[in-house]
Amino acid sequence: MKKKITIFGSTGSIGESALDIIKHHPDKYEVVGLTANKNYKKLLEQVKLFNPKVISISDKDSFKNFKNINKYNVEVLNGESSYDEILDYDTDLVIAAITGAIGLMPVVSTLRKGITLALANKESLVCSGMLVTKLAQKQNVKILPVDSEHNAIYQVLDYKNKSLVSKLILTASGGPFLNHNYEQLKNVTPKEAVKHPNWSMGKKISIDSATMMNKGLELIEAFFLFDIPHSQIEVLVHPESIIHSCVEYVDGSVLSQMGTPDMRTPISYTLAYPTRISTNVERLNLSKVGKLTFFPPCFDKFPCLSLAYESLKIQKSAPAVLNAANEVAVEAFLNKKIKFVSIPKIVEKTLNKTSFYELNSIKDVIEADIEAREYASELIKTGFN
Repeated sequence: MKKKITIFGSTGSIGESALDIIKHHPDKYEVVGLTANKNYKKLLEQVKLFNPKVISISDKDSFKNFKNINKYNVEVLNGESSYDEILDYDTDLVIAAITGAIGLMPVVSTLRKGITLALANKESLVCSGMLVTKLAQKQNVKILPVDSEHNAIYQVLDYKNKSLVSKLILTASGGPFLNHNYEQLKNVTPKEAVKHPNWSMGKKISIDSATMMNKGLELIEAFFLFDIPHSQIEVLVHPESIIHSCVEYVDGSVLSQMGTPDMRTPISYTLAYPTRISTNVERLNLSKVGKLTFFPPCFDKFPCLSLAYESLKIQKSAPAVLNAANEVAVEAFLNKKIKFVSIPKIVEKTLNKTSFYELNSIKDVIEADIEAREYASELIKTGFN
C-alpha cells in the first residue's frame, strides 16, 4: 500500500524537495494534501502533477485567484480551520514545513489527530517544546525530525541506552559571513545574507544561518526532541557541511551521520522510516572532500547563539520570546529597515524587557509571541539600528 502524505508548506524549499522524492517513487507514496500561503501558481503546478485530494491556501487573494483558474478535481480550503479540515482526509504522514511560529498550529493539529509528524518547522518546538512533546507522548505520535542536524542525531542515537550519551554535537556551517569581521557585518545586504555557501534554503532560514540564530533555534529544538540537558549539547562550526551532527557516548565513541548537503537525504529518511529509499542526491566522495575541519563558534561575532543558550537556560516563555523577536527583526532586515548587526540587538533588548512565565497552554504561547512581536516592532519603528 502507498503511504499517504500531506505537506504543510509545499511550495517552500522543504516541500519542493519532498515532492521531488515522491515524484521518483510513485509506487510508494500518494499525495493527499498540500498547503501554501501565497504562491498559488506553484501550487497549481503541484496539483497538476500530484493530483491531491485537498489543498489549503492561507492568503485570501491567492485563494480567490486559485479558485478562478482551478480546473482540477481538488477540494480547496481557506481560513483558520483549514489546517484541521485538511487532516480529515486520511493521511499516514504529515510533513510540517511552514517556516516560523505560524507553523505551530498545523503541528498541534497533526499531533491531536494522532498522525506521524515529519517536523521541519523548528519554531514550533522552540516556542512550545514541552507542550508539543507532551502532546506527542499523550497521543503516542512519533516525531521524525527533518532538519539535517536533528535527523542525523535521530539516526545514530541509541534510545534504549540514552543514559550512556555524554554529549550531542550540532554542526554549523558558519553561514556566508564566517570569515567577516564585525565592521564588515555592519554593511552586509539582504542579497548577500541569503546566499548560503552550502545549502539551498528559504530567505528567513538563510538569514538565521547568517546570524547563527538558526543553530540557536536548533539547540533549543534538540533539547526538547531528545530530552538531553542543555549543558550536554555543543555547537561546532564545520564549514564543509559533511558531518551533519554527532552523538558522543560515555566510552568516548563519537557516532556521526555524513552526506552531501542536500535536504532530500533527511527528508527521504522521514518519508521511508523505518526503512530507506533511494534518492538521486549527489553521493559523498570523501577522497574529493580531502579534509573536514571543526572549531568552536565565535559568540562575540554571532551573539544570537549566546542568546539562544541563555533563553534555553531560562526556559518558561523565553524561547518563544527569542523566536518572535528574531522573526520580526529578520523581516525588518529583509525589508532594509534595519542593519544586519541590529538583529541580535533587537532580540536581546526584547528578551531583557519581557517578563517570562510558564507556558501551560497553546494560548499562553500565542500571547507570549504577540507581546514579543509588539515590543520588537516598536523598537524598529522608533528607528532602532
